[in-house]
Amino acid sequence: MRTSHILAIALAIGAILWVASGQFGGEPAAPAAGEAAVDEPVEAAKVRVAPSQSQPYTVTLTVTGRTAASRELALRTETAGRIETIAVTEGDYVGEDDLLVQLATDDRNQRLSRAQALVEQRQIQADASAELAESGWRAETTDAGARADLQSARAELAAIQLDIARTKISAPFPGALESLDVEIGDVVDVNTQIGTLYDLDPIVVIGAVSEREVGGLTLGEPGSARLITGQTVEGTLRFIGKVAEPETRTFRIELEVANPDHAVPAGLTADIDLPMVTLSAHFVSPAALSLADDGTLGVKIVDDADTVRFVPVTVVADAADGIWVAGLPDSATIITVGHDYVAEGQAVEPVLVEDSAFSQKP
Repeated sequence: MRTSHILAIALAIGAILWVASGQFGGEPAAPAAGEAAVDEPVEAAKVRVAPSQSQPYTVTLTVTGRTAASRELALRTETAGRIETIAVTEGDYVGEDDLLVQLATDDRNQRLSRAQALVEQRQIQADASAELAESGWRAETTDAGARADLQSARAELAAIQLDIARTKISAPFPGALESLDVEIGDVVDVNTQIGTLYDLDPIVVIGAVSEREVGGLTLGEPGSARLITGQTVEGTLRFIGKVAEPETRTFRIELEVANPDHAVPAGLTADIDLPMVTLSAHFVSPAALSLADDGTLGVKIVDDADTVRFVPVTVVADAADGIWVAGLPDSATIITVGHDYVAEGQAVEPVLVEDSAFSQKP
């Protein structure tokens, strides 16, 4: 029994010594009172960056429209008669003053001869009356009647000459004769429509802009239209409406496009592109955008002191492989990777990304 007691006492003393050695021997000494602790240096976070330079970017307004003739005229008769000659066919392009339709003159030439003879007679009578009035052998009232008869005869002559001229219906301007509504032998009255003429040079592209956008447009500014056929044409803004459409609150616009070969027909759907304003903007990847705590959209950049700065930006346009933003300095070092893990004012170690694709204009 004595031996076992000694062994137990020895084991207890050993355990006490082992605990004491682990608790006190391995711990560093606490700093003395009044002595400041020394912090170990913290390594700056690494972020990937790319340089970006601003470029002029023109904000473009795009609206859907359609092509239309610059002028459209319903051709109508100004006298009655029978269609004697048709000099054109539907779809023809005609020049100014080209003959389209000729009405039969019938007895108009005989009436013309009679009116001419009557004018000659009235002229002789008026001359004789004037001589007698000067010599006092005729009253002034009688002489005035002779002059009135002459003027009446001249008026009748002018009327028949005008009626004969109206038997010829000519094109008042160059254009396409899209429809012809009469046949040879038809008898027409005054104001009968014989066809429709369209002026296709220039052609216009008609669209509508909202009341918020109309103030940014200027007459005479250049524009373009992308036709549904795939063709793109250039033109000039020739008309901006002054009164909004009551139903849509939009304003009519017209882009005038030269069309000398009549290659662009009327009635095509088109997208009209009109330049609004030119800004200084950067082309960046959407992945470079960040949101501030208050929801402000911006981009994080690194300044000359390798410190993170948050710059609010405005997206001005989308492109196929990036976006245009305004608000950044002309030259900026943009954080492309890691911006979500660094904060405003934080010191970072920038790692330059060579040949960054998103910082180049597409």
